[in-house]
Amino acid sequence: MAEVDNSLFAIEVDTDDYAETAAGDAPSVPRTFQSEADFAAIKASYTAKQDNGNLYAELLQHVPELDSSSSSIGSEGRKLDKREQMLLGYVVGELYYDKEYAEIEQICEKVKKTCQVDAKLGGNLDRWAERARVRQESQR
Repeated sequence: MAEVDNSLFAIEVDTDDYAETAAGDAPSVPRTFQSEADFAAIKASYTAKQDNGNLYAELLQHVPELDSSSSSIGSEGRKLDKREQMLLGYVVGELYYDKEYAEIEQICEKVKKTCQVDAKLGGNLDRWAERARVRQESQR
């Protein structure tokens, strides 16, 4: 029987080296062992995320297919990832708060026409559009 060279599988990796590589070569220091100078440096470089209150524009940046002025609507559509679906929910909530019920119905229809919609997202879109329809009728 011929002997097989298994040198590829004989590679040894130190767990410490692997952990540093996985962490991006940045050694992590628990906050309880952080020096006052390190804390001050992190605190000085910290900036809070600011939301301008226009999530619809942010959604259109992430999913340009939903822009009505855009001609990039495809026949097959693309699947929204989880972050985009969450952003869509936030947009609907923002529009609901602003009492823009017709906009909610329009965006739900745009998503159905231009994107791949699974059962869960489809149910959410139907529920949002129905609530907007009911609110719009109650305002008349």
